[in-house]
Amino acid sequence: MADDTGYYSIRFGADPVQLAFFRAGLDRWLHGLAWPEEARVDAILAVSEACTNAVKHAYAGAVPGDVEVVGRLVAGPSSRQVVVTVRDEGVWRPDQGATGYGMSVMKGCMDKVSIHRDDSGTTVTLVSASVPLPGAAAEGYAAAE
Repeated sequence: MADDTGYYSIRFGADPVQLAFFRAGLDRWLHGLAWPEEARVDAILAVSEACTNAVKHAYAGAVPGDVEVVGRLVAGPSSRQVVVTVRDEGVWRPDQGATGYGMSVMKGCMDKVSIHRDDSGTTVTLVSASVPLPGAAAEGYAAAE
């Protein structure tokens, strides 16, 4: 569910087919916020990577659960950011010699990436780079607060 007030939320089954629906909803939300194209693509790529990791790894060998994505807009006086959390209720499994690039992709596309693991699952928090407020000049803006 997305709205133009700066909030996005979806919960879907940890099934690869569901990833396409999630991406389309996130894209619509960011379009509704008039998010700049390059930053929008970066955010979709990073959040998609976090969701893909949850779908592929969180429930391995167990009954698949859900993946929850919640996004919110944080606006400052001259710029804004989106903060998106991706949560699963699976078990963290460290990669066994895997050479994936998921963390590199997320960190390359977002300003901040953090991962919190506990007995109830994993939460990935992604914070976008600051972008100008709609109608503001693209150069010389301060970070969102």
